[in-house]
Amino acid sequence: MTDVRIHETVDPTLVIAELKSEGVALETGRPYNQTYISVVETVDGKISRYVDYWNPLIAMEALGGSTDDMITAFSDD
Repeated sequence: MTDVRIHETVDPTLVIAELKSEGVALETGRPYNQTYISVVETVDGKISRYVDYWNPLIAMEALGGSTDDMITAFSDD
């Protein structure tokens, strides 16, 4: 991950981070350049909730460009 940015919040139990990744999809050789937003909540110093937000269209393009390509990439078949 690159360009990690931690966004300040008024709640000390909440962390919001913005991260970027740059890579290549092994199956297709296409670039995979994604931006993620991670929301992390804690209770008693332990992670109680973790959510990532990202653009599935970027993943779909890296895996071939169609919904069928994306489904195939994530299937067990």
